[in-house]
Amino acid sequence: MAFWADARSRAAFEYFGDVISFDTTYNTNRYNLVCGSFVGVNHHGQSTLLGCSLMKNEEIESFKWLFQSWLRCMGGNALKGFLTDQCASMKRALEACMPTTVHRWCIWHIMKKIPSKLNGYKGHADIEQEMSQVVWNSHSKDSFDRNWNDFLLNFGLADNKWLSACVWVYYADLSLIQFVKQYDNCLGSREQAERESDAADFHTLIPCATKSCIEAQFQDAYTHAKFREVQAQFRGKANCITRLKNSALGYSVYDVGEQVSSSIFNKFVVTYDSVAAEVKCQCLLFESRGILCRHALSVLSFEQVSQVSPRYILERWSKKVKRRHTHIKSSHDEPLMEPRSKRFDQLVFRSQNICEFASESEELTAILHRAYDNVMAEMESLKAKRKGTSSLSHEDANLESVNELQSPPRIRTRGRPKNRLGSKLEKQIANATKKKKTKVLSEINLFDAASAAHSNCSQYQGHVMSYQFRVPVAGDNSLGV
Repeated sequence: MAFWADARSRAAFEYFGDVISFDTTYNTNRYNLVCGSFVGVNHHGQSTLLGCSLMKNEEIESFKWLFQSWLRCMGGNALKGFLTDQCASMKRALEACMPTTVHRWCIWHIMKKIPSKLNGYKGHADIEQEMSQVVWNSHSKDSFDRNWNDFLLNFGLADNKWLSACVWVYYADLSLIQFVKQYDNCLGSREQAERESDAADFHTLIPCATKSCIEAQFQDAYTHAKFREVQAQFRGKANCITRLKNSALGYSVYDVGEQVSSSIFNKFVVTYDSVAAEVKCQCLLFESRGILCRHALSVLSFEQVSQVSPRYILERWSKKVKRRHTHIKSSHDEPLMEPRSKRFDQLVFRSQNICEFASESEELTAILHRAYDNVMAEMESLKAKRKGTSSLSHEDANLESVNELQSPPRIRTRGRPKNRLGSKLEKQIANATKKKKTKVLSEINLFDAASAAHSNCSQYQGHVMSYQFRVPVAGDNSLGV
């Protein structure tokens, strides 16, 4: 078992470690090692790698060791949210290692399983479409509960064990050496994408779509990616009709109707407290994504509010914050950097902070100049004493003598390891499916080949999933994270 995270990832966790997704979808089949990746979201809405692991199995103790090691590496601070697939081992390990962290199943993993879980039902395509409609277009907990129950009743799915277990909460074959190099390339591509987005934020400006002072407020504060999301809400405001329901002592309740088609309107309740300058919408977009919704913006416009409270401009999406991880170099920035270059970069990084502090006044600048003169004299004296002597330090040793990373013994297996700890529900579903297949096959065997060819019996096929790293194409250095 192995786990690693570079210095840049550890520093990035300080800003992007609030909610993390842990994924073990990929593995290196040649060695039967499961790859797990810790992924966060940066201020541009881009995925950022915060650690990686290779595991021999997916047992509880393995996940406990991994989560404890990763948490200790990131400073020991518990995060707010942790997203995983429906793995019983992960769930138990997280309960032990991060008891205060909110654990949720990843909606992407759940929706991805729909075809394999429901393709035995007649009209499964309609079932999948309706389920997606309920999941993505329910705007409140009450509406979701109502729509979900109607969905189960309409399609006769109330007894489906997999759907009943979904406790919804509203809101290429690589060698180990190739994998390590590819992961390093993936880090490089993620960092390059962040640098390019940072540069675009500082040197370009997205024009406002409206004359709203609130939009200009977000334009000045947010990264381009997040400002585009804000602009989408401002454009959606044009489809909203705002009506005051009641008002007392500065607290107002509004009904906002949003036209989603020629004949369909969705209604949302929005409250506004003029004293506290607080607006809250029933759709909870701000609570889930950190972006004010079009319904709230419509009410603010109705109230003739020109500036939103700072509580609605999150530092999480700000382009003005100086983030420490952007100053840290990674291995791919300058491969096998000379020791002198490493020392130079460290000195420049520290000098930058000192110079920024000293430049605040003439007195501080004078102190720094005197300190520079004294340090320079001391260094020149030391250099003069050592003149004529030479020694080779361990830093200057030839790196070619270091042994290459060796791969473990190759294991001839297909797919994922079979020792994954499944939940009781998964085992019951597997047994029920097996019995169902056996029964169908027995019935088919009663007919001869001719009649079987014309029969209407359904044919059930098992799907073998192959989990492996995607071989990158030209211009694509990601691992599919």
